[in-house]
Amino acid sequence: MIRKTFLAAIMVALPGLASAATVTEINDYATALGQVDPSESLVLPGTWTAAPLTISPDASLSGQYRSPYETASTAVPGIEAAAGYFSVGIGPTYSTSSNPAILALNSLSKSVSLLWGSPDSYNTLDLLNGGSVVATILGGQFNVPGLEASFVTITADNAGEYFDGIRFTSTQNAFEFSNVTVAAVPLPAGGLLLLGGLGALAGLRRKTKK
Repeated sequence: MIRKTFLAAIMVALPGLASAATVTEINDYATALGQVDPSESLVLPGTWTAAPLTISPDASLSGQYRSPYETASTAVPGIEAAAGYFSVGIGPTYSTSSNPAILALNSLSKSVSLLWGSPDSYNTLDLLNGGSVVATILGGQFNVPGLEASFVTITADNAGEYFDGIRFTSTQNAFEFSNVTVAAVPLPAGGLLLLGGLGALAGLRRKTKK
């Protein structure tokens, strides 16, 4: 009961966003890390059409990027959890990557979750549908210590906010993140019936040909 109360206290819907999408956050660092699997940190629900920098485990660069798995107590070069992550930023370090980075999803989705490293005011996440922005989330909206990370979930409030792409932008330093997962929009019951009917028709055609 105490754990449930604690989680409810740190998962806060943020008002005043650029859209009506609901955002919840877990700012307690240990609890945030408990939501993700470090071995799955680079697994994606789609493909990059504009790719960020992919950072291997145990890699950091002062003033440029820092692993979402690195805490204030381990802020020493080479002492980080063994998990890769993505980074969008500016400067020569990012000459081979894109800013913004754009992830095209495998399916139309209604929510996305990710481990957002040290959310900053210069970090922006946009949800896209057909290239148009349906929601904008700003890193400065989260109350997170600078060296730590937040586990963030963004959920569409209605069908008009469903999305098929995610855009990550940073106008200063970097936007570090990992463990991106989405919840796909379920196929309507009518669509399932239609698919079933098409399957039955295809079966009848095969039988007729025989």
